Amino acid sequence: MAFSGEHSFRMKALESELFQFRIGELATMTGASTRQLRYWESKGIISSLIREGEQEARVYNYKAYVTVASIKQFLDEGYTLQGAVKKTKEYQKNWHVLHEVIRHSVQGMAVLNNAPAVDLGFFDEDKTQRLYAQIDENNKVKYTVQPWDDDSTRIE
Repeated sequence: MAFSGEHSFRMKALESELFQFRIGELATMTGASTRQLRYWESKGIISSLIREGEQEARVYNYKAYVTVASIKQFLDEGYTLQGAVKKTKEYQKNWHVLHEVIRHSVQGMAVLNNAPAVDLGFFDEDKTQRLYAQIDENNKVKYTVQPWDDDSTRIE
């Protein structure tokens, strides 16, 4: 296993609250119109970020993106706006759990058998083994448990 000092950079990439999108970008990314986005915001379904200074353009965070994309998908499937919002709220509870598990589980990157691997942290309470995930040649996730010692090196 081999390691480098890019851990904080890679972990920042998992901090979705850092992502921000202008209204036109959000519309393009989700297929919702800017008119729909303004209407949903007026109804309290989504909210734009508060901006300092004289900047008036609406800016949305990643949570708004996920909400809009989900609502748009449910609308396209035939749900009413009220039904799409309700369904989205149900799903968001699960998405939050998934996001938090990933954010807290991913410890960095490692190299196992000359291939990149995601370090998912300690596998046992005694902290003697670590769990790694890799993608195989068939694009399937494979998990490996490796003995751990403090002298190991990794790519973070």
